Amino acid sequence: MSGRSRLPGGEPRKASQRNARRAVSHHAKAPPVWRASMPVLWKGRAGIFRRDVGDGEHAEVVNDGRVYRIRIEELC
Repeated sequence: MSGRSRLPGGEPRKASQRNARRAVSHHAKAPPVWRASMPVLWKGRAGIFRRDVGDGEHAEVVNDGRVYRIRIEELC
């Protein structure tokens, strides 16, 4: 075998197809599933996840007896 990539039928590829690279698939990282009473980190402070507000963007976190409404993206 010469090392050149050919089509499945054996014929050579067109010039426009020779140097084409396949697209790299980027695996989407799934966000973590937060449940009530799970420990979370927010701004370097430990807290407890209370609930998802329901808008898909915010959550409530209890930290030192106070309830904060924060963006889910900010949780660690």
